[in-house]
Amino acid sequence: MIFIVDDDARILNATGGALRDAGYPVTLFGSGATALETMRDAQPMLLITDVLMPEMNGPALAQAARALWPDLPIIFISGDVGDTPAEAFAGDPLLAKPFTAAALCAALAAALRPV
Repeated sequence: MIFIVDDDARILNATGGALRDAGYPVTLFGSGATALETMRDAQPMLLITDVLMPEMNGPALAQAARALWPDLPIIFISGDVGDTPAEAFAGDPLLAKPFTAAALCAALAAALRPV
């Protein structure tokens, strides 16, 4: 299951729809805290998270998720990273919004590729 987290419902639904259309199983979350709570019981195959969100931003979610699942692949998505330092992404890819379904699927395929 791919967990997608974004506080903008339009982007969340569009991203989820694009991946469903490509055949991927997805679960959508409107907040990092809700996603993290679910992650405590179920390991996702990949986490896609917005960077700037209220309460828990994407880098904080990624750090907490990696505490549970150290090898979890993560893709950040954002139209604006604000003053988030580059090291907050820990080398994980950042896909700039707006992105195409093809770019999303390419990033996902790269993130899931065995090392």
